[in-house]
Amino acid sequence: MFNKSTLFIVVAMVMAIPSRAQFLDFKQNSERLFLGVQLGQAGTATEFHGFGWGLSLSVCGVYVDFLRSSPQYVSDNHLINELWDDYSAYTISLGYQIPVFPWLRLAPIIGYSQTNYGFTDIGTLNQHVDEDGNITNRHDYVVEKRFHELNYGGGVFVQPLDHLEFYGVCTRRAIYGGISIGGNATTMRNWNP
Repeated sequence: MFNKSTLFIVVAMVMAIPSRAQFLDFKQNSERLFLGVQLGQAGTATEFHGFGWGLSLSVCGVYVDFLRSSPQYVSDNHLINELWDDYSAYTISLGYQIPVFPWLRLAPIIGYSQTNYGFTDIGTLNQHVDEDGNITNRHDYVVEKRFHELNYGGGVFVQPLDHLEFYGVCTRRAIYGGISIGGNATTMRNWNP
């Protein structure tokens, strides 16, 4: 994974050099605001990993995100007297985007990761009715073991358009990618979608 990431970064930098873009211009981060959604795997490199989703926020170069993978069998339709092994995980990350070029940012990431191992009691069924009358069935999920860890890694952020950004993050306990919308406060005042 490290070799592919390094190769991608080197190729991107070589492609951008002829464009005479300003290199490492930290003024580009002022007034930046992006909000994104992401999909990926939380709990990577453990036996308790799972597919999840999350949100991200980038303000003036400061990047914060949250990724969560829920227990797999909590919403299962079965109703039998059994306990099924289940697990969940989440990560919270914080970083700072370094503007390599106007369209490319790299971010060192540090954060917290929690993975949980337990079981889902398929013999229980809890019904929840929302305001619209929709019924949701959920089984009980009980955590037996919980692991807390420091999470660290890096992210690559590519902005092909003024108000659109794609990103990928790889850390010790998660790997995910997402899409963000936003822009600089100056350009957003003049934006008319």
